[in-house]
Amino acid sequence: MALIDTSLANICDEIRNYMLLNIVAPEDNASNWITVGAPGVNYESSIAKNALNLFFYRFEPFSFAADALPGDVQFIKVFCIVTAFGVDIETPLNGLDASAGFNELRMLSEVMRLFQEQPIMMLEGKTSGQKWHTQFIPRPLADEQINQIWSTQGNTVYRPSLVYEIALAPIEPELMVKQSVRVSAIGTQAVSDMSKHNNLWPDDKEVLFFPPSSIEVDTSNLQWAPAIAMVTGLVNERESHLTLNIEVNAVGDVIIPDIDIWIAGDPLKDVSLVGQLLLNDQWLDIDELNNIKADTHRLNMNALPNVTNFTLQGVNGANNHWSNFDQSLNHWQLQLFAERRIKFDPQTATWNDVNASEAEMRIRSNPVLITVIRN
Repeated sequence: MALIDTSLANICDEIRNYMLLNIVAPEDNASNWITVGAPGVNYESSIAKNALNLFFYRFEPFSFAADALPGDVQFIKVFCIVTAFGVDIETPLNGLDASAGFNELRMLSEVMRLFQEQPIMMLEGKTSGQKWHTQFIPRPLADEQINQIWSTQGNTVYRPSLVYEIALAPIEPELMVKQSVRVSAIGTQAVSDMSKHNNLWPDDKEVLFFPPSSIEVDTSNLQWAPAIAMVTGLVNERESHLTLNIEVNAVGDVIIPDIDIWIAGDPLKDVSLVGQLLLNDQWLDIDELNNIKADTHRLNMNALPNVTNFTLQGVNGANNHWSNFDQSLNHWQLQLFAERRIKFDPQTATWNDVNASEAEMRIRSNPVLITVIRN
């Protein structure tokens, strides 16, 4: 009977694949030279080729998520022993000592280099929309702990090893808990019929929206974060928003107007628009919108632009930016962020803008929120 695929197995497999991609393979074992499992099982017999083994041996709950509900994602800390199994190479390249001991040191050194240069990684899951933000933290092991672990590995002889804490790995429930809507405004009203909790806000009740304020982005800081706001209205009648409430027809197709997105940052750098759409009580990632230029260094709410570099087109627009939109529902919410993807260059000691697959760090702006409800 085949076991189902899970997020924990996926993240361990993604770590292995990442190491395969970024560490030069031994010349005698070019493919699948990194294994996963207990060393005493994977290398019970004699070693024929140079290899690395990943032994995920301990799992601890994340203490700050003690109040998680049964349907929430559970995050845990995973501890991994990285062991190098070296063999002698009879014809080494460049006259280097290619004995088993030196080969083990070379492989472990590459592991330390990789996780020192990129201690934080965004790992893509095998299910669409899954993104795991993990950090690799080196952990020492005392002699007693080393003896306890290797004494359980049968006849496998102890080899030099590294230990890393991987924080945090997600354990996803079979049935996700219903996720709540975001707060777009504050008001007070008492009702007795809970089936009406999604009804429109009464016209005679006051409501407080969060007003946007002017903000300037300091792009001299290499890790600057963008800032965004929404701008609507005709020329000379422009209004800025952090939240928008839009009423649409009770029946028929949903028509959402175009909304200008005003972005502060470095106008010479690209940013992406990312976010989530609330559908059937679950927040789902929308398709990313890439290669967008910032409009200015400063969002001045007293001088709103008539045109911005990017317009979020409505559901019926030529380029539908509301990905995965379901017309059969009665209410929706879309939250958007401007996001930078950067990577540290150790040779120049600077952070450079890169694409999503190369990013070591993602820096997001403040969110903006659009709520759509049938009238």
